[in-house]
Amino acid sequence: MQVVNYTEARNNFWYMMREVIRIPAASGDGEVFFDINRGALAAWWCYLSHQDYNLTQPRQTGKSLSTDVLMIYLMQIRCRNTKFSLLTKDDALRTQNVQRIKDLMDDLPRFIDQRRRTDANNGEKITVDALGNEYLTFVPQASEKRALNLGRGVTTGVFHTDEPPFCVNIAVSLPAALASM
Repeated sequence: MQVVNYTEARNNFWYMMREVIRIPAASGDGEVFFDINRGALAAWWCYLSHQDYNLTQPRQTGKSLSTDVLMIYLMQIRCRNTKFSLLTKDDALRTQNVQRIKDLMDDLPRFIDQRRRTDANNGEKITVDALGNEYLTFVPQASEKRALNLGRGVTTGVFHTDEPPFCVNIAVSLPAALASM
């Protein structure tokens, strides 16, 4: 069994991604190491360099997974008193995104996972109260006025979208959200 060092995980992003993060196996039991591809590597580099980016990858190559593990690193290790936001195309995808992140968190070593029983455990939100972190999710609004209010309400330090071309009124919500941050 490998010994994981919390201090090293906090100070060394690449250690966290290579040695700590485990992905549930596609078949059978257990977990596997995260296969860092060029898309994930580029996205993480942009994020860590404070660059906005748009990650577009072919289907089934890990686009969502690379974003999920970044969110886990930020929520469980790096950030304190931070709100994170996800805007995705519908309730079903929102629930899938939240469940994927929770499943990945469940595979973290016990001393890395900062969640407690009092943390939110539903399909719309994840909290890590011990660190003051909150992952909020939003779905598009059909009316332009509500879409504008949604965007203005997303005043968080970290904002990402999933399937933005399929989000109704994304042209209204996204600029409002970016301006609010």
